[in-house]
Amino acid sequence: MPPAEDPETERRARRDTGLLLVQIRWMAIGAQIIATLFAARVLGLPLPLERMALIIAGLVGFNLIIAVALRRDRRPPDAVLAAQLGIDTLSLAALLALSGGAANPFVVLLLVPVLLALSLCTPAAALPIYLLANLSVWALVTLVPAPAGGPGTALVPAFGLTSTLMAWFVLRLRLAAAARAEAIEALRKAKAEADQLAGLGLLASGMAHELGTPLTTLAVTLDDWAEVGPPEGPAAKAELERMIAQLHRCRAIVSRTLQAAGQERLEAAAAVPAETEIRRILALWSGARGRSRVPVVASASLRGARMLSAPVLEAALINLLDNAESAAPGTVAAELSTRGAQMILRLTDRGPGFPDFVLTGPAAPFVTGSGAPGRGLGLFLARNAIDRLGGRMELRNTATGAEVRIAFPLLAPAISTETPHD
Repeated sequence: MPPAEDPETERRARRDTGLLLVQIRWMAIGAQIIATLFAARVLGLPLPLERMALIIAGLVGFNLIIAVALRRDRRPPDAVLAAQLGIDTLSLAALLALSGGAANPFVVLLLVPVLLALSLCTPAAALPIYLLANLSVWALVTLVPAPAGGPGTALVPAFGLTSTLMAWFVLRLRLAAAARAEAIEALRKAKAEADQLAGLGLLASGMAHELGTPLTTLAVTLDDWAEVGPPEGPAAKAELERMIAQLHRCRAIVSRTLQAAGQERLEAAAAVPAETEIRRILALWSGARGRSRVPVVASASLRGARMLSAPVLEAALINLLDNAESAAPGTVAAELSTRGAQMILRLTDRGPGFPDFVLTGPAAPFVTGSGAPGRGLGLFLARNAIDRLGGRMELRNTATGAEVRIAFPLLAPAISTETPHD
């Protein structure tokens, strides 16, 4: 089954098909006029010019009516297109009958309406044009007197065989094109679903990272209570308030993740100030982890620049920051600069760096540099989210540790100054 088309797209396609047919008819009318005048004036053939001019004038008027209707946004269905091609076929057959019948070498032009019908209409709508063209050839051979040495009745089966082979070939091409379009649509849908699942996985991974701190606090507190008993007096109230605060934090993390999951499609993406957005995400991560702000060095060339951001970008960067913090606590730093129409974000730490197998396969899932169970999706999901926003992520090791370099496309030109500021 071919993929369902958007109604607006289908409407425009039908109108464009009608306009194409009008243009082809104008060219055919011009060719008919030139051929008729050449045969009469140059070759000196005795032709009934008045009757031929009447047929051509009728075609001109008919094409003007069709063109005006299309300008008023009236899209012709297949039956109307087939009717137009039927009129074209009868008009051409009439001109041929007045100019030599089957002996006219232009009789092969009766194949053109058949080809157009097979290309522009459904097979059911094209069948009458195929039959009408063959009937016209039979009428030209049997009903119009032909000069001696004409093609004779052999033209009828020859034309029938040619039009049949052409119809078979065109229909096979259309079936192949429809199957290819269906396969492409299936791949597009599969990719969209995979991207959505990857984005949801990234959000879930980010939520797991964020929930780790408050749940650990609760677990440590409850373990202490199990071993030495709960505190008494004011200390008990303070401990309970701290535990309630951690529970509220867990609920807020889950609520925010569910909201982001509902907006996960890129329709939720928005243009935001580039530097401000990165600083916001870094501050959000620092506050959630209870640590000092991540030091940021930003180029003045980012002033006024905007980027595309979505909930998955926040989850991706938080995932990368968690990985860096776990490798080298307290050493994460960020640097923002521009390169052409891109913003470059560098996240660095002073840890041991990435293992070689991570550097060679950062886009593969379940490739992790840590031995912790359940890891290996962070880099994969982060790269997937960044790719969907038009960015590119690269991993490398430096003399002081690991570096993640992310290039984001800028939506507005940045000024050329390159003086950094903190």
